[in-house]
Amino acid sequence: MTLFRRLVLAAIVLTATSGCVSYQLDPQPSVFARDSDYRIVDVAAGGPQIKLLTLNLAHGRGTGVHQVLQDAGDAHRNLDSVEELIGRESPDVVALQEADAPSAWSGRFDHVDHLARAMGYGWGVHTTHARGSGLAYGTAVLSRLPLEDHGAVTFAPATATLPKGFSVATVRWPEAGVDLDVVSVHMEPLRGSVRKKQAAQIVAALADRQRPLVLMGDFNTDWDAADGVLRLLSDQLGLTAYEPADNDIVTYPRLGRRLDWILISEPLRFVGFRALEDGVSDHRAVVAEIGLRIVDRVERIARAARASAGGG
Repeated sequence: MTLFRRLVLAAIVLTATSGCVSYQLDPQPSVFARDSDYRIVDVAAGGPQIKLLTLNLAHGRGTGVHQVLQDAGDAHRNLDSVEELIGRESPDVVALQEADAPSAWSGRFDHVDHLARAMGYGWGVHTTHARGSGLAYGTAVLSRLPLEDHGAVTFAPATATLPKGFSVATVRWPEAGVDLDVVSVHMEPLRGSVRKKQAAQIVAALADRQRPLVLMGDFNTDWDAADGVLRLLSDQLGLTAYEPADNDIVTYPRLGRRLDWILISEPLRFVGFRALEDGVSDHRAVVAEIGLRIVDRVERIARAARASAGGG
């Protein structure tokens, strides 16, 4: 395809997408659990830890202007860079946003399945929140830890807003003896009023779940933004961010802002945290190592000992 034809096609897509792509209001996530051994994470001296990574894949366009200006070969090469990053960091659980199922504008192949197979992630959830005009994309969670349960929500439609939502994967953390609810979320980029409504839907869906929670992804807002979305989620769901007031942490270089976050609940704690510099997308990947608070670990051991003594 010539550059001129690509530019024309891009203009058509950019002006028509919001009217042609429909909300998947009752999304049915694609779930996989392949016959492969998961990697047992190393147990650190201070207790068990796992590594998390979140990345907006930008529909496989890398740092390009728009995916419609590229072809399948470009998408594969861009995802090769993502594979290199994931391979180097070796996270146990990965959250992805703008993650495409086979779509006309991004090479007509499943980006999530491609990465999962290439990187050896045996469990995962991929939800299509938007579908239409040959396009299908949404959020995903990939895991090396066993998948126990799953779910998904597409946010309620809003005027002139493209479909967004979140995927939920309940994963088993064997070394810690707990199940975690891991959520990959993508929120509205332009209007704080819409983000507020989406935040309320997140709280409604997750507030009554009893497991430790990891909420990560592209929130399209800062900690001190006027919409108050991150503070609301933190307060309502009992979540903590890593140094939320640190303005030196930037995940969206074009605007110099921190739009991508990893939020965790008790009894989880941050052991390490980094925003990576790799230019694999217009967003930067965010990595966090998390563990359990020592007090909680001691209590778990005591409960297990009491249960064992009572049974003997």
